Amino acid sequence: MGFNCYLCEKQRVWTTYFCDDCRKIKNIMNVYGSKDVLSIIETTCLRNQEQIGYKVNNLIKKKKVVDIDAVPVIKIQDEPAVTRCKAKKLKATV
Repeated sequence: MGFNCYLCEKQRVWTTYFCDDCRKIKNIMNVYGSKDVLSIIETTCLRNQEQIGYKVNNLIKKKKVVDIDAVPVIKIQDEPAVTRCKAKKLKATV
């Protein structure tokens, strides 16, 4: 009978308390300290309301829709399709 990883609680482990990824995280926490690692995670991974607002505004600016009526449109007349047979006839006449 295996146990769930103590940190992520998703992967099954048989002989240890942590899966491979969580073991790496635990080792980093042992080296740098849990408070420093938590501080780094909070500043890099989590966003406050002001940062969320900036992100939303940037996405809106990037996806701004151009007004179709303001863009000049040049209409090109469709030319009839030229088949191989017609192309041979055109080459013969030229």
